[in-house]
Amino acid sequence: MHTNKHGTSFRLNALTLSAAGILALGLVPLDTEAQARLAMGGTHSGSAFYSYQVAVVSDWNDNLDGVNMSIQELGGASASTQGLLRGEVDMGIAVTSSDHQAMQGDGEYGSPAENLRTLYFFAPLPLNWVVSADSDIHSLEDLAGQDFNSGGRGTATEGQTETVLEILGIEPNYYRAGASDALDAYQNRRLDAFVKAGLHPDGYIQQAHSSRPVRLLSMTREQAEQVAGERAYFSVGEIDSQDHYGEQQSPLVTIQTGIGINTTSELDEEIAYEIVARAFSEAGIKAAADGYAPAADIDPLQLTLNASVAPLHAGVVRYLKEQGHDVPDRLLPPEYTE
Repeated sequence: MHTNKHGTSFRLNALTLSAAGILALGLVPLDTEAQARLAMGGTHSGSAFYSYQVAVVSDWNDNLDGVNMSIQELGGASASTQGLLRGEVDMGIAVTSSDHQAMQGDGEYGSPAENLRTLYFFAPLPLNWVVSADSDIHSLEDLAGQDFNSGGRGTATEGQTETVLEILGIEPNYYRAGASDALDAYQNRRLDAFVKAGLHPDGYIQQAHSSRPVRLLSMTREQAEQVAGERAYFSVGEIDSQDHYGEQQSPLVTIQTGIGINTTSELDEEIAYEIVARAFSEAGIKAAADGYAPAADIDPLQLTLNASVAPLHAGVVRYLKEQGHDVPDRLLPPEYTE
């Protein structure tokens, strides 16, 4: 079950993305000496999280002095973080699993990303195990030998899902494809099962359900605890899909990470400070919810302290300490000074 900043359960409303919000990205102010021209690495434009990025970037451009930001669509968190570390963008979409991989220098990262920094996290990111309602798949174990899309090709979701199943010893036949191709395969009955990360209602799952009814699987608590015990960036979560996809089991047990925005130590400290001061404010949360409705009921400040894997940016640490928050030593960057 997800809880809001007051500790109570919350319902999620339909996601909204206005045309005006999209246009705002192209209507950034003219460059001046006082403005920092910044780029944010974006996820896929069809994602609910892209609408979040559109909303907050528009808000920052309108309300933060000297900030002139645009979004570059790079793909999922893994692709965005790699672009960030290559210097292609100044910040980007992040999830705890890809931050952990980058910090360790695993996989495509090659060496530890010592300059990776966290700006903030804005939402928990549960894995939703989706199968056709008319299939014989009723548990994760039933995925063994089945054609199964573990997430969009090259995304953090794909890596997370395959890590979970590897830990549990479950071996499906992986159907590797981009998100749109996997959805088409499901709708045309070439595929019976896929994973989509995110909170409910999820537009991708709704689109799948509208053409071919879905059933959501629950992990056992033992499975989720086993996975969380072996990978520190995972935690056990419970989700309630309500009636968005017809009648479903509730609550569903799953594994989750966090999704947010990362950067590097090169980002100006004052800019990082101003961004989180706005993102953590009531006005900033309201602006974010215009693009991603669940943001209205999530406390991004507390989530950042709970979920961060990479050290916080020095500007973020300064803001948190000024507000009276304790920052764990593991999240203090070497460049931060009192």
